[in-house]
Amino acid sequence: MKRQLAALLLGALICALIPAGCAAPGGVEETLPPGTYRVFYSAAEDQGASASVDWESYTPPEDQSLIPALFAALLANPADPGLTCPIPSGVVLRAWQLEGGRLHLNLSEQYGGLSGVELSVADCCIALTMCQMEGVESVYVTVEGAEIPYRRLQEITPEDVLLSGAEEEPVYIQAELWYPRAVWDTLGVECRQVLKTEEITTPHAVLAAWLEGPRQEDLVSCMPDGAEIYTAQVEDDVCYVDLSASFWDNRPADDRQAKLVLYALVNTLCALEGVDGVQLQREGERAEDYAGVDVSVPLQADTAG
Repeated sequence: MKRQLAALLLGALICALIPAGCAAPGGVEETLPPGTYRVFYSAAEDQGASASVDWESYTPPEDQSLIPALFAALLANPADPGLTCPIPSGVVLRAWQLEGGRLHLNLSEQYGGLSGVELSVADCCIALTMCQMEGVESVYVTVEGAEIPYRRLQEITPEDVLLSGAEEEPVYIQAELWYPRAVWDTLGVECRQVLKTEEITTPHAVLAAWLEGPRQEDLVSCMPDGAEIYTAQVEDDVCYVDLSASFWDNRPADDRQAKLVLYALVNTLCALEGVDGVQLQREGERAEDYAGVDVSVPLQADTAG
């Protein structure tokens, strides 16, 4: 059993019911049997909508905990061929906690690969599905314990499912963020969607994401204590990065580890289109050396680590 919501996800409030038994869009009251819930999925585009959601009914087994059972239903393939699961394959519910009306769902790393409209649709379906349960007023979704930084709202209620119009659609770029591996022997890379705004340059946006640290457990954050990135801009295929004195003064004492820090930064920037080299500066002045590496000239990527 399902009913098309024809809910515009760009520029219009989703016309969705909250708990079962409330009036459905159009003023038609539609009541589900006790113990039955609506599970929301991504629906085929129609009526000029950029994206829409629809639902199918689901009755969780009585011997299963309701929250994990409903989330498992979200991950399943809907019976209607016109609906699709908006959550990426492989996503796992790591943990959940319901406190003060807020349901915290901690999901596996695959969910962090979503961005833009796809992320908004997935968030919408989770919020509309889970907020039907008694005592659940909002949903707070994290990925491996961390928030998705470019998400418009971190804590979502059904009333919050209101997205900006297409002309205000945020711009995301695919970035390769490099970090030392946990054993500090080589470098590893993590791909991530990074929000780009008009206020900052693309390199600065990528470095801001890099500073947040990795989400993969086998990689580690490596920015020296107190270090700051002042500016990052590209001229003639070279990215000029002005770093605070702490980047230089608080580098790892071990030269091998310090070089991993250096090339984690350089590789991250050189992965950007139009960047062939990285010129580092110290407090606006030219620097000479970093752990035995000549940094007075632009550095090129060294992915061998």
